[in-house]
Amino acid sequence: MATASSLSETPIGIVAEAEDSTLAQAFADFGRVAASLESSYARLHTEVQRLHAELETRNRELAHALAENRRMRSRQVLAELSAVLAHEVRNPLGSLELFASLLARSDLAADARQWVKQLQAGLRRLAVTVNNVLQLYSEPPSQPSAVDLGELIEGLKDFLLPLAEAGGVHLECTRALAGVCIEGDRQRLEQALLNLALNSLQFMPQGGVLCIGGEAGNRQRGPRLAVADSGPGIAAENLSRVFEAGFTTRSGSPGLGLAVCKQVMKQHDGSIQALSPPGEGARFILQFPRAGETA
Repeated sequence: MATASSLSETPIGIVAEAEDSTLAQAFADFGRVAASLESSYARLHTEVQRLHAELETRNRELAHALAENRRMRSRQVLAELSAVLAHEVRNPLGSLELFASLLARSDLAADARQWVKQLQAGLRRLAVTVNNVLQLYSEPPSQPSAVDLGELIEGLKDFLLPLAEAGGVHLECTRALAGVCIEGDRQRLEQALLNLALNSLQFMPQGGVLCIGGEAGNRQRGPRLAVADSGPGIAAENLSRVFEAGFTTRSGSPGLGLAVCKQVMKQHDGSIQALSPPGEGARFILQFPRAGETA
């Protein structure tokens, strides 16, 4: 029969094994906690970096928005000022054009007649610029009516002749669109064609050929106008930008003419395209929708 003292005695090996097991468990638990903390720290660090990057991005966007707002406000003020000045200039400019026209019809010596032609050319260029400013920035109400495209081209011929002669350019206006009518604003369409013609003349200072014509529509498409020149053409990298307001490759030019052309064609539910095959000058196509059709 075992005694009480013998029952209370535990082998030393068993105690040591139990202590080792407990310590191992504690180390294992500690390792899991440490790994979890390290993972949490890594996630937290990543999130802090993301938030920091997002904050920097938002700050840049805000700074850009503020700068863009200031630029837009400056443009608006400049546009309003330009429109006011254009209105003020247009009336006296009209008077100057009238007197220049009267001088051209009077009995003048050859030298004086040539001076008057130069004066007319300068005044007409200035008039087109003034009208561009008004068209682009003040957008006067449209006045749609039936417009004979053939008559439109013929009317422009008289306006452009002094400019073409002053630059030694041969002007050709075809009659393929005689009797072809569209619903539109005659004054705005005149402005668009004038801009295209003047743009061509300015790129042919040594002379050349300027053609204005077009094609009647058919069942597939509406009528189109075309303005083509024998100038140096348009660089390929600029073809996609020529209709942007302010874009120009000529020093001193406001870069408004072609932007106005695009605006006018949009107002007529049409389109405008610039083409410039190497060595063939520049060609602008104004495409109108078919009758009763919206582009």
